[in-house]
Amino acid sequence: MARTKTVAEIGVYPPPVGGISIHVARLCDHLEQQDVPFIIYDGNGDNGVKDRAVIPIPEVEQWSWRYLRKRNEDIIHNHFLRWQMRFALSLLKLKGKRIIHTIHSLRNDGEHLGFAQKMMVRLTGLLSDHFIAVSEEIKDKLLELHIPERKISVIPAFIPPGEKEAAVQIPDYITTFFDRYSRVITANGGVGNLHNGHELYGLDLCLDLFIQLAREDQELGFVYCITHVVDEDILERYKERIIAHGLEGRCLLVQEKVPFYPLLQRAALFVRPTASDGDAISLREALYFGTPAIASDVVKRPNGVVTFANRDSQDLILTCREVLHHPLPDPEQYRLEQEQYVLQTLDVLLNR
Repeated sequence: MARTKTVAEIGVYPPPVGGISIHVARLCDHLEQQDVPFIIYDGNGDNGVKDRAVIPIPEVEQWSWRYLRKRNEDIIHNHFLRWQMRFALSLLKLKGKRIIHTIHSLRNDGEHLGFAQKMMVRLTGLLSDHFIAVSEEIKDKLLELHIPERKISVIPAFIPPGEKEAAVQIPDYITTFFDRYSRVITANGGVGNLHNGHELYGLDLCLDLFIQLAREDQELGFVYCITHVVDEDILERYKERIIAHGLEGRCLLVQEKVPFYPLLQRAALFVRPTASDGDAISLREALYFGTPAIASDVVKRPNGVVTFANRDSQDLILTCREVLHHPLPDPEQYRLEQEQYVLQTLDVLLNR
């Protein structure tokens, strides 16, 4: 009987919680369910208590060169974003390993690469077995970098949460807030990140939206889960604005680290008014749970997401009002679409 191949998941593992780390954790759940042995190499290192055994890699690029000389797993699945890391790991193809890179984010930097860097990217493309692009836009950028099209699959990084995450308790003050209001709008992101002079995650637009809709609907609440704060002064100004409009009881800014998807499950609407974006996992979670989702039109959004004109608060208000008053059609087709991505990822990973 053929020996079961072992997978190396090389990236980050929660905590801290982020899009890539959650993707890796949920993917490991599925590998475990299918009795596929795996080892996690964690760039987050000793940052918090892990729910699985991990091998910390604090100096990522130096570690990758040392890893070449060790006994390696059969399938190398890399999530790190730097081409130097991708190239180093692709050299394991010379040892007969299967090399897959999931490209979670990619700047279109081909024009700014020097000759040696372009050669490194080309060699990475030749040596590696496959590239999983999380969006069509990333696939296009890979093609511009001369990665062979036959080696690229477009598979969003969304994997539905499993039983382990479902067991995590949400603080009482948050569940009480949802009980208090018949409809709650949710959003999440940082505070104080600027993109072209605007809030990257759009909390300012969220407040424009809620201040207007709160006047029209006394049963409406708003929850914004803060992932990080870059500028405390900006956060204080937002809090003062909420108080000035008398909405402190109806507008909840959550700085505590809590799972976001249970809030999405109970929300009447999820908004993502980002000034720049990739393939946002939170949008796909909303689609999976059947929660109406509205997002800025800065990138192509998934099927089922309603878009508004970027940085246009009036268009955001009009769009949200329309969706709240006229619910979208049966979202089951979007849920089924989200469920397929992990199966597609496993097919690429295990060469099935």
